[in-house]
Amino acid sequence: MRFPSQFKFIGITVSALLLPLSGLTHDWTSARPDGHAPAGVMGDHTHKTGDWMLSYRLMHMEMNELYSGSDKISASTALSDYMVSPLDMEMDMQMFGAMYAINDHLTFMAMVPYLRKSMTHVTRSGTKFTTESEGLGDVSVSGLYVIKKWHGQQLHLNLGVSLPTGSIDEKDATPADPSATNNLPYPMQLGSGTTDLRLGMTYLGQTEEYSWGAQINTIWRTGENDNHYTLGDEIMATYWGAKSLTDALSVSVRLNYKNWDGIDGRDTTLNANMVPTANTTNSGGSRTEIGLGFNLYAPKSSKFSGHRLSLEYIEPIQQDLSGLQLGLTRQWTVSWQYAW
Repeated sequence: MRFPSQFKFIGITVSALLLPLSGLTHDWTSARPDGHAPAGVMGDHTHKTGDWMLSYRLMHMEMNELYSGSDKISASTALSDYMVSPLDMEMDMQMFGAMYAINDHLTFMAMVPYLRKSMTHVTRSGTKFTTESEGLGDVSVSGLYVIKKWHGQQLHLNLGVSLPTGSIDEKDATPADPSATNNLPYPMQLGSGTTDLRLGMTYLGQTEEYSWGAQINTIWRTGENDNHYTLGDEIMATYWGAKSLTDALSVSVRLNYKNWDGIDGRDTTLNANMVPTANTTNSGGSRTEIGLGFNLYAPKSSKFSGHRLSLEYIEPIQQDLSGLQLGLTRQWTVSWQYAW
């Protein structure tokens, strides 16, 4: 797995943030609008003994341009090597979550995703068609363990596992396969097909008006799935800063970096020469994104106490993709949370 300059920069930043800040004397708290990270960050906070939280997220992603490495290319360029080229892809993910604190140091978290994917293609003859897939994704369970709280700061581990509940046998009709006998290409599948380890660490800090945080997460694939391939390992690093505008509203800015390895092995039902998404050489890459977010928090004095609403909008500022792939155009996430 590659560790380019962006990741090194984030690592240095996190290390600097972990230095004690003499001006912070209060304990870190989630009871404020910026007490939770932006909507696109999960596993960012813990709870006190016996506390519960339910959450719902809706994430929408659009991929409207084809890349070769870091350069945008046209579909006609891809069609010089393949019979079919992807034009765009959309994904909607609904994420249902629950958290429960066994004690002040250990919070359990479960996340259940439901995915809907759509990809539009064009053939060499100019015919356009769309494939779709929909269903349950890979369910994950995690433990968030607080290592230390000090001077308005907190450091906790994110330790979890994702289960292969998402389908890797999604099918749909195409001009070359009108009876839908073969699997759809890798990006259109709903899960990894393997039990995957999720390991990470989260740092949080606060003053009376500002908050900030950093999180590093990794996904480690275990073994080969039933279709004879393994998705690439992933590493994600994110850093955010937020300011409380009122007792109920905060605004945030986030820098996000993701690096993922290519697919190992191959699904033998796919023709790698038909479309770039069926060829495993067109997998893996890295991306840096920037996001703007807003958190709305109902304080204890409100009749809506315990509820939160969050919104975050993200666009890429750099992406380097292996082979020919659709790159991210934009992404937004809306989140609702209720704690008691």
